[in-house]
Amino acid sequence: MRGELTERREFIRPPQGVLCYRVVTWRVGAVEQEQWERGEAERRRLVERMQDMAVSGRKGERNECEENLNALNLNVIQNLFDFRAPAAHALTRVRGLRESVRSDGAVLGYRFGEGAMCVWLELVDERSPEEHLCAWMAANPEVEWSGQSIISQHSAQEVQAELDLLCKGAEQNEETEIENQGTGAPYSHVTVLAREAVEALQPSEGKVIVDATLGGGGHSELLLEAGANVWGIDRDPVARAAARGRLARYGERLHIVAGNFGNIRQLLGERGVQEVDGVLADIGVSSPQVDTPERGFSFRADGPLDMRMDPMQERTAADIVNGADEGELAEILWQYGEERSARAIARRIVQQRKKSPIRSTMELAKLISTVLPRKGKLHPATRSFQALRIAVNDELGELQRLLEGGYELLCRGGRMAVVTFHSLEDRAVKQFFAQVTTKELDRPEWAEPRPNPAYGAKLITRKPIRPGEQELTANARARSAKLRVIEKI
Repeated sequence: MRGELTERREFIRPPQGVLCYRVVTWRVGAVEQEQWERGEAERRRLVERMQDMAVSGRKGERNECEENLNALNLNVIQNLFDFRAPAAHALTRVRGLRESVRSDGAVLGYRFGEGAMCVWLELVDERSPEEHLCAWMAANPEVEWSGQSIISQHSAQEVQAELDLLCKGAEQNEETEIENQGTGAPYSHVTVLAREAVEALQPSEGKVIVDATLGGGGHSELLLEAGANVWGIDRDPVARAAARGRLARYGERLHIVAGNFGNIRQLLGERGVQEVDGVLADIGVSSPQVDTPERGFSFRADGPLDMRMDPMQERTAADIVNGADEGELAEILWQYGEERSARAIARRIVQQRKKSPIRSTMELAKLISTVLPRKGKLHPATRSFQALRIAVNDELGELQRLLEGGYELLCRGGRMAVVTFHSLEDRAVKQFFAQVTTKELDRPEWAEPRPNPAYGAKLITRKPIRPGEQELTANARARSAKLRVIEKI
């Protein structure tokens, strides 16, 4: 069963009664050579003394040596994870390495820092810990590894205790990160169509419902008030920390999971949940993300061209704007922003970045304004910023995976409710719901309609539910929201 940690850490509980290994390695510069050599000398001395004590049968002294050795290793690990690497070399930004570790079947858990990584293994084949480590290194040669490592053997109980401690510490760290953001502003997000979406799921005591877009916890709070058990998913650590604080009073009925909602089946399956009574998703960017200049989602205040919902993700909007060729840029702006002037904007961006990279939101917005004069209330850069945000976060791909995975998780009679905010999202939801609620398919070339193999649900909302006048008065951002609901039969 997986426990929730920050993006730098993730774990599964090891089976009892098996031997596990902790493998720690680091990049060049994270440890001074002289310091490493002193540590190695002390490590060898302790190991030799442990061997002597084992031969002589002096168990007490051997255990004391083992404790000292473990303390020495933990001190090195702590120093490694306190290390602050230059941004260009930060290990946490090496997506390929994390994927190599994540996909290794022997891995029980992992932790990443800016200068090091720590991995817990249960050996499931004939490969040694060193061989696993070499495979990760070979798959990611772009990381400047020191070639040094600390590999130690532990029982499953010891590993579980260590990972449980990390899990507890990670929750506290997320809350501290919220407090230390520097803005001083609380996570404040007005939940759209809150009552309508929650009532559509018919929550009650004992039901299990997934809030696939946890955010600040607005929907989850209503679900929990109705007695349901809630699994909240979010890839934004700021949102998770805010929800954890807001919903702490519900105790064990709330489970917060770090991850992308597109991985809903995997995230829940790893935690032993194979079937749920409801899935709720509020698609799109949240107000705190838009309103925080440092996140780079909006041009209303200047900030870096970032737009990542998951701050640990590697690719930013700046990477696309300054790295994609003109054709790719135009395709992104047209496909995800439905921007009619996509080619002209892409051409202008490429011309400008030849002189100097485009780094800030205001810089890009002003550049787009030189191509498109402002007409009406809509800023000329609005569609382009939407397109870049969708591309950076693969929002439509994640949405499609959520619809498919969430639908498979639903039990008979279970419901899925999805709130969307623009036509691309709504179109994807509408098409998927039509696919699973249509009994028969008919084509001109067929003599008669045929059964639809995907059929298995009924529409609860023939037309999408829209915000009422009172909600629109209180929250203008709700104006484009649409809620659609289906029920598995």
